[in-house]
Amino acid sequence: MNSKALRIFLFAIGSLAAGSMLHAETVLLGNKQLADQTLDADSVKAVLLGKKVTLGSSRVVVVIVKNSPAQDAFLQATVGMTTSQFQNHWRRLFMTGGGTAPKLVENDAEAAKVAGETAGAIAIADRGAAGELPVLFSAKS
Repeated sequence: MNSKALRIFLFAIGSLAAGSMLHAETVLLGNKQLADQTLDADSVKAVLLGKKVTLGSSRVVVVIVKNSPAQDAFLQATVGMTTSQFQNHWRRLFMTGGGTAPKLVENDAEAAKVAGETAGAIAIADRGAAGELPVLFSAKS
């Protein structure tokens, strides 16, 4: 493969990768029992910061991914914190008896799985990982 063809090939691959990243959407998804819940930006902030501890009749369980740039962007947009700041916020709440620390998982698929199996659970994940779980909020909405 000559140099020009290689550059065109690499450009095409890079463009496809960048395009797929632009179309990814990070959302707040929930356990199926939360399907009837509608959340606006203020409600999402209150839930994520532990100021609102129930949705409907269910106690909220927050599930987050240990390291996710998309989750960082979602948290910045909704609560004005990075994942690290968010975890520190919850550590303080937990240490003072003000809440239960979020469940930490490795990736979006695991976050969706835990949310699907845990009553009252909400998770920040890519829309594609949601499967049949209800999307409660999108930062784009």
